[in-house]
Amino acid sequence: MIKSGPQKQRGVALLAALILMLAVVLILTNIFYRHQIDVSQASASLHGDQALLIAISGEGWAGELLSDKNDNRDVDDYGEIWAQAMPLLPVEGGTLKGCVSDLQGKINLNSFVTYRGSSLNNELNNFGTMGVAKAWLNLMDMLQIPASPDRVATIVDWVDSDSFVINSWGAEQPDYEGLTFPRMVANDFISDASELAAIKGYSVQEVQMLLPWMTALPGSTPININTASEQLILALGGENGQQFLDLVKQLRPMSDINTFYQELEAYFLIPLLDVKKRWPPTLVSVKSDYFQLYLEVTLGEARIQVKSIMDRKGRAKPVIIAREITVVPASLPDKEEQSAAEQLFAKKSDDEESNEQLIQQGNIVQPACVAMGLMGEIT
Repeated sequence: MIKSGPQKQRGVALLAALILMLAVVLILTNIFYRHQIDVSQASASLHGDQALLIAISGEGWAGELLSDKNDNRDVDDYGEIWAQAMPLLPVEGGTLKGCVSDLQGKINLNSFVTYRGSSLNNELNNFGTMGVAKAWLNLMDMLQIPASPDRVATIVDWVDSDSFVINSWGAEQPDYEGLTFPRMVANDFISDASELAAIKGYSVQEVQMLLPWMTALPGSTPININTASEQLILALGGENGQQFLDLVKQLRPMSDINTFYQELEAYFLIPLLDVKKRWPPTLVSVKSDYFQLYLEVTLGEARIQVKSIMDRKGRAKPVIIAREITVVPASLPDKEEQSAAEQLFAKKSDDEESNEQLIQQGNIVQPACVAMGLMGEIT
């Protein structure tokens, strides 16, 4: 008779040892994996912090370019040093690139705060006057967006400090309480151009179409005709839009607004006083106080984009009054092939393609930021 007791015991012991070894290996593997994740997260966090510090140093670079020491603040155009793109700068473990854009080359939504009932009605009903309200409606009409007096009245009521409608087209708190999504009227300056979507009568799609030509700056600001897009110049020209645009393109960069007025007087054969009344210094200018800095920093696996608004009004050197930081994923998954139905719905309408062409044409005056691909959606 064969005795197998001791052999079975040795087999069980061996199996138990193998199971124990497997458990130890799994535990060690898990510990190592977690350690690798912790190291990776710590590295990404460190790179992110370093990238932000590099971006802040880029703000210092832009501030020096726009300081009184390096820039003539009596005139601003895209031929000046500040408007040239920052060269791709190598930093330890990454790169930095950036550019500066003039925010006063756009319509400032907060400029509507200057209107009162009579002044708004006079501007809209008078053929010989031009202001930000009429330019706004001209721009909307150019973009094939419905343009009517209520489109400006609701903006005025949103940014003014009182709770009374400016006219029968305006809208104050009672008009917003009955909406599908009720909201409080700001009765204060708009802090971001996208806030326009909250104002009665404006859809998100319309705001997206208007974004490249509008901004939100502290207080009322004139439009710099040296840096404004061709579409905005056409809107400022009103009934004589094309002639106005032709003259501006011929003259800019302009170093003095009074010289521009004299050229308009000779070109349109209208008295100088009427020229200044139609395009007052509160509407057009050749200099700017507000700029936007676009920066992109790549460091290791970290990539951040920074948009900073710079204000140099009454200062020898600009200061940062707003900063937006976007963390860009290191890599994105490959785009899956679309089905026939998805391709059909993905096709852009003729109106959308036409609007994109207008945006591209309007951005020609900003070669540095557009060429570098940093402008993206202009805010």
